[in-house]
Amino acid sequence: MLDNSGMRYDMATNFDTAILDHIEKYDEKHQVASLFGKFKTDVIGGGRSSNTLPDITEKQLIDYNERCKKMGIHFNYLLNPMCLGNRDMLPVEHKKIIEFLKKLESYGIEWVTVNSPYLCEIIKKQFPKIHVTVGQYAVIQTIQQARQWVDLGADELTLSHNVNRDFDNLRNYLKVFKDTDIRMRVIANNGCLHDCPFSLNHAACVSHSSTPDGTATNCCIDYSIVNCYYRKLTKPTHLIASDWIRPEDVHYYKELCDETGNHNLVIKLVERSKPTAFLINLLDAFLHESYDGSLTELLNWLDERNSGSQTHIDASGYIEAVKNGELDLHSINYYIKTLQLPKIKIDNTKLNGFLEHFVHNYHCKEKICWLESYDPDERSDKYCYYCHDWAKKVITCEDQKEFDKWLKSVEKLKENMVSSRIFCLDKEKGSK
Repeated sequence: MLDNSGMRYDMATNFDTAILDHIEKYDEKHQVASLFGKFKTDVIGGGRSSNTLPDITEKQLIDYNERCKKMGIHFNYLLNPMCLGNRDMLPVEHKKIIEFLKKLESYGIEWVTVNSPYLCEIIKKQFPKIHVTVGQYAVIQTIQQARQWVDLGADELTLSHNVNRDFDNLRNYLKVFKDTDIRMRVIANNGCLHDCPFSLNHAACVSHSSTPDGTATNCCIDYSIVNCYYRKLTKPTHLIASDWIRPEDVHYYKELCDETGNHNLVIKLVERSKPTAFLINLLDAFLHESYDGSLTELLNWLDERNSGSQTHIDASGYIEAVKNGELDLHSINYYIKTLQLPKIKIDNTKLNGFLEHFVHNYHCKEKICWLESYDPDERSDKYCYYCHDWAKKVITCEDQKEFDKWLKSVEKLKENMVSSRIFCLDKEKGSK
């Protein structure tokens, strides 16, 4: 809950105790409300591929949860795949799910995140002491969806990304759930494409790559993320149109809470696959509501400046698949190069005033984003050029040769994916 101490934050963790040390030392106003994370794999799965996550023991989880409690912070265990692959409907698998929930209860876990209505109801019926957060993959975009999740027993709702800048819509959520105990969350730094066409496919992909026996758990070829980065870097307006929240713009959300009289709004900070230096830097920026560097350093972005991100990727599955002739070596090399993004700077200091347009004049539902990097000869009323104009002012490519080299790799990878060469088919049509 927001009070005079400032906005509250739910923050990702990689289970490094240095994060807790940092919070104890520097979070003077106790703004961190909860930390969230999970095992590398479990029977239910989650919202990230297992090969990007740290491997922790039961003791580490129990100790981390206990220390969070002592600090007055909730620990939220993630049970948040978009799809359970019908395991919840198979008797043997259902029993495993119930047994795992009993384990979490025995560990002292008091909060979990789900995207399954059935799992939500199971938890509220069989484990009534556990609070339920509804995750991003539930795609809550309307008041009616939110109300129905509350009827299922949810205690906290993560709102869809496209609510972040729609202040009239967010205002309605706060008004409707005023005088209740329902908390709402918006995610600040996922950096997803606005109204992304890949989002549901991506969520399903990572969900099925997060269980011990999941499809491609150790060898996930992430088609969606390849296309996500390709679109953002070839048409940089996407980087501005993405529904992020800057540290400097947190005050707009605090003011909205004051206006409605509902302070049950929390900002969620990702990413749990990141190293500790990234997470601490991210938290500090939001605690101070200020950041002087590139906005990419705070987003779920892959470059060396956000502290060696994705250092936990396990490549053993890819290596084995190449050895077995199931994946093409050249394509996997392009895939690796694609995830080594060129240096792009979004000058955060030049973005002051950017959000005002959305606070007072949100029309993203009514117009098409002009995403091309060039200016049209004549501007049309059916397009919105706002993010395009800002992109020209704040985004720079710091090494054009590096960018051109990256672009060559990703285009070869995309060709090999759609021609199926990456899976050792149609080799004549693919790119080497």
